[in-house]
Amino acid sequence: MGVLRAVPVVQSTNKAEAIARYGQLFDAEALDEFPAGDHSLVVTVFPGIALLSGPTEALAYFGDLRCTVFVDSLVETAELLSQTGWTKEGSLGGEGSLVARDPDGNMFEFVQAPQE
Repeated sequence: MGVLRAVPVVQSTNKAEAIARYGQLFDAEALDEFPAGDHSLVVTVFPGIALLSGPTEALAYFGDLRCTVFVDSLVETAELLSQTGWTKEGSLGGEGSLVARDPDGNMFEFVQAPQE
């Protein structure tokens, strides 16, 4: 199991304002945007940060989400998390996503990076 990179997650209920704010901060256009599973949420990716936006109710469950960690094997990562005291919380976007909470209560999403 290897961690390829990690990206902090910020949240907003006003997607348009947040995109403008982070676009100015990073002096960059969004790199990508996609729906987050069936949670009525949208992920907008900027260099170095991911914006999770949607209605308050949809964001509430993921209020503690701190980071998205891209790994080379989600299966191996899930095994390691189980062995080291993490609690699985579900998924943010299907089979390629695992949301887990560490023993201190920090919530991370783990995503298997696409094979190139």
